[in-house]
Amino acid sequence: MSSWSQPIEGNGKFHLWPWEEEVISTAEYEHSLQGLKNFVAKVKLTNLLSIEDLSATTSLVGHDIAVVIAPKGRKIEKKSLEIGPGASEFIRSLEREYIFTRSMYGQEIVVTTGYGHTLISERRSIGFQTYQREILRIKLPLDRDIAFGNIPNVDDESLWALDLRRGSLQEYRPVKAPEDPAILQGFTAALKDAIQDIFAVLD
Repeated sequence: MSSWSQPIEGNGKFHLWPWEEEVISTAEYEHSLQGLKNFVAKVKLTNLLSIEDLSATTSLVGHDIAVVIAPKGRKIEKKSLEIGPGASEFIRSLEREYIFTRSMYGQEIVVTTGYGHTLISERRSIGFQTYQREILRIKLPLDRDIAFGNIPNVDDESLWALDLRRGSLQEYRPVKAPEDPAILQGFTAALKDAIQDIFAVLD
C-alpha cells in the first residue's frame, strides 16, 4: 500500500488516505475506478437496444463516479429534523453532498453527488470575457438499478443527458424511450465522454 499522506483542510492533521474520513476504503475506490474504466473501454454502443441493456451496463456508474470523486471533492452536510412515526418525537438526519470541480484548457467539469443522484456538468469558456456556457449535463441514479427487465426502475427526471457540444441541443431521455437504440446509445456515448473528461482532471 502507498505511504503518501495528504493534509486535511482546516485542522492541519494528516491522514494516510485522503478519503479516510468518508469511510471509503482503498479497495472500494480502486474497484469503482476500474469499473468506470471498464465501462468506457468495454461497453459497445451497438449492443444497447433496450433499457434492460442500459441497466445491465450502467446502473453502477452513478455510484462508481460518486466513490471516485468524493475524496477529491468538497463535502456539504445538511442536518434536518423529521417527525417520527408516532408524531411525538423528531428523528435527526444528516445528508451529505459532494461537489467536485476542476478546470482544464478553458473547460470546467463539475460533478455533484448526493440525494440519490450523480450530476455531471461541463462548461466551456467562450470569448475574451471568458463567459461560461454549459455544453453537457448528465444525470443518473446513484443507488438503484435503472430497470428490471424492460421496465424502468427510475423516473424520467433521474436519467437524462443534454448535449450542446456540437452546437444544436441533443436530448436523451431513456425512460421516455426505453426501446429506442438511438436514445440509449446517444445517452451512453455522452456518459462515456464525460467519464473520460473526469479521468483527465482527476489527479
